[in-house]
Parts: sequence; C-alpha cells; structure tokens
Amino acid sequence: FTSELYSRTRYFFEQLRGQVAHATTDVDIPSVFAISAKFITDGMAERFTNTVIIMMGCSGFNSDDLAQAFIQNGASAYMGWDASVDLSYVDDTTMALVDKLSLEELTMAEAVTETMKEKGPDPNNRAVLKYYPQASANKTLRQLIE
Repeated sequence: FTSELYSRTRYFFEQLRGQVAHATTDVDIPSVFAISAKFITDGMAERFTNTVIIMMGCSGFNSDDLAQAFIQNGASAYMGWDASVDLSYVDDTTMALVDKLSLEELTMAEAVTETMKEKGPDPNNRAVLKYYPQASANKTLRQLIE
C-alpha cells in the first residue's frame, strides 16, 4: 500500500498494466494505491542492489511474488508478513527485528526466529514474519548489504 489516495484516472496506464491497483484497509478509510510485483519488475530494474527489504505492511509475504520481484531487481533479501498485522504490533516487532539485525548482528534466520520467539505472531491475525531467499538465511545484515 502507498499513502496516495486512489483515483481511477491517475496512473491510468499503470493500472491497465497491473502495476498499481485500488486498495483499502477499512470502510471508514479512503482507498489508496497499492503496488504490485509487476510494478517492481517492470519499473525498477536493478534499483535494489545490495539492499535488504523489510516490508512491514500487511501481507507483504502473502505470496512470494513481491519478494521475488525485489530479488530479481538486485535486493539481497526480503522480509515480510504472511497476513495482516496490527500497527502497534508491527511497529514494536520491527524495532526488535532491526535491533537483532543491526545491533546484535544476528544472521537473517536468527533475527527472524528470535524476533518471533520474543514477540510471537500478530495477536489478532496470527501473521508471522518470513524471509526470502533461503540462500540469505545465514548472512548478517552487513554481509547482505556489502
């Protein structure tokens, strides 16, 4: 999801190509644009070299197409949730994850495992944190961005 309010006429061609779409989280909140894996694949070639993507929005790992798109465009690793997450939970859990990756210098697999042990799944939606690709599991943040 982006924070940009949705319009049928804005980004018309991107909507036709399936790169952006209409998205909503609640009936009381205005609709916004959401990007798809196709947006990353088609429009952001090689822009993520030596980058670790931490996708903390809802369902960033509902399927692995978004993760694959970032990896195909140079990212070293991708982390995200497999379902919806509550804002207060995801903020707190993300801080714990970043601490484990940067301050404690754990590998990606260790950081995700330790964070999930410490924080548990999202209390309302049971979302869990996942990472991709498996090849990055035993690398530290420093190794992934060099």
